[in-house]
Amino acid sequence: MLQSCWMLVAAFFFASMTAFVKFSSADAGTFEIVFYRSLIGLAFITCCMFAKGVSFHTKYPWGHFKRSLLGTISFTMWFSTMGHLPLGTATTLNYTAPLFIAGYLIFVALRHKEKAPWNLGGAIAIGFVGVCLVLQPSVNNEQLPYALIGLAAGAMGPVIFFQIKQLGKLREPSLRIVFYFSLVGTVWGLLGCLLFEGGLKMHGSETWIGLLSLGACAVLAQLALTRSYAYGNMMLTACFQFATIPIAEIISVVVFKDELPASALLGMALILVAGCLASILTRLREQKKAVARMASSDAPNAPHPEKRHKL
Repeated sequence: MLQSCWMLVAAFFFASMTAFVKFSSADAGTFEIVFYRSLIGLAFITCCMFAKGVSFHTKYPWGHFKRSLLGTISFTMWFSTMGHLPLGTATTLNYTAPLFIAGYLIFVALRHKEKAPWNLGGAIAIGFVGVCLVLQPSVNNEQLPYALIGLAAGAMGPVIFFQIKQLGKLREPSLRIVFYFSLVGTVWGLLGCLLFEGGLKMHGSETWIGLLSLGACAVLAQLALTRSYAYGNMMLTACFQFATIPIAEIISVVVFKDELPASALLGMALILVAGCLASILTRLREQKKAVARMASSDAPNAPHPEKRHKL
């Protein structure tokens, strides 16, 4: 459960990154933003790996490639929607990912005739209602294709996060996971920039500050997110991901001097309630599992642990 709290750290840096993307998108293209976001992350992670003695070698190159490519495509799609949709709408669509994760987990549980986590799914649904109240998304006919792109980016969430979870089970260090993700993103962004945006451009000092800042926030957020999904409870982590919204609203009020209506305050309250509810439900579920394991091991007819292992 403690590992899932890293998502709250990720939420702060993702909210900050979103603000810098908004600041930089006026002068830089989508692929150029992706390139600098990934390049800065790659440089930072490489230094961290050298400092901590983490090897770049992996036994699971295909797993890293799948996770990295899908993740890169997903946030490229999200960045592209920011240029054509209101920021609130684009962010709302990106935060449909936890709903898809909850739906997938419930589907798997029902398919295997197991108890579905309806309570945690409900907590995530409450959180998303809060997101909609804060952001109040709206889409017209001309914006519909970009809205579908944003929704598709959110739908990729379960595949991406399960890839991270699988790499975590294989004991791949979070630094190595983020390294390959940043490497693929750097190559992807550079190719896209050269092919579709006329290459890298010279910018003013303010744009460079925005690009460097979003890259730094992105890598710190990615490290925290990878740690939370790889080693934490997946449903609880998904619900904590909604914390990005109230944090982003606070940044919007403090930095951009935007107003915060009553509906936004209600939405922020729902998001916080959803996070707390998911935390409590997860804790109770873990306690029940621990009690069930103790009862099973203390049962008179229960086989010896070594014998059970041989069976």
